[in-house]
Amino acid sequence: MLGKIIRSAELPRASRRSLALLSLLLAFSVAARAQQAPPGQKVIQDRAEYNAYIAAVNTQDATPRAVALEAFVEQYPRSVVLTDALEQEMAAWQTAGDSSQVGKVAKRLLAADSGNVRVLGIIVALDRVSAMQGDTAALNEMCVDATGGMREVPMWREPANMTDADFAALSKLMTDIFVGAEGFCAVEQKNYSQAKDFLTRAIQIDPTNVQDVYQLAVADLEATPLDSNGFWHCARAIHLAQSAAIPQDSGGMLTYCKAKYTQYHGADDGWDALVASAAAEDALPADFAKQIKPAPQK
Repeated sequence: MLGKIIRSAELPRASRRSLALLSLLLAFSVAARAQQAPPGQKVIQDRAEYNAYIAAVNTQDATPRAVALEAFVEQYPRSVVLTDALEQEMAAWQTAGDSSQVGKVAKRLLAADSGNVRVLGIIVALDRVSAMQGDTAALNEMCVDATGGMREVPMWREPANMTDADFAALSKLMTDIFVGAEGFCAVEQKNYSQAKDFLTRAIQIDPTNVQDVYQLAVADLEATPLDSNGFWHCARAIHLAQSAAIPQDSGGMLTYCKAKYTQYHGADDGWDALVASAAAEDALPADFAKQIKPAPQK
């Protein structure tokens, strides 16, 4: 039941946010690939192979470009520009809006370049979207990859020719993706204490990440004993969803959170004021837990 509540409440917004993060990762990924391979570093010796690659990358429309690059990879699986072609194909599928193809290419790219932390982040972001739709295989894969990603990021070294600012931003983004995914895994496993640790770290990186804020609320409110700070996280997640010009996405959150509040408090008085106050707050007030009084024991 809990998994159903989480998914139905946050899937639309979570999907959009994950794909936005995916777009950013792809932008960094392709840019970094271009920076790592300055002209003359990789030389295609075969003229037919060279012409096929140049024709593919210069195809204007996204879907035909992706198809052309896919054909190139199939025809020249040992090409010196194999990883470059896969990066470009992945970006083209993302531009075309086909996240399923993005995921397939990302996995092939990771197989060809196992140390590619950026691509691992893309896979985790996509798997989180599928996991929230009830895909158990994606959930299991995400949990394994997120743990691996958290190990890899601290050891990752700045790629050649990537600016310090871009490297710092990308490292922060990937840490957010991996830590948030770990928190999601812990919620699904009902390990709420661990979930709270991971998700607290995630929202310290990005306090506007609605899926992490809401799942932290669930971890708080499903824990034993219940952590009343979860009501603020609920209110904050609802505000973030509503302020994103997609207020319908907050409906499932509101149903779950208000029911938990009424059960704990004994009535729904004060709930609307709580949601309104969270709109003006960027972080959990230090004394918030004292503001929510539990119902008297009978």
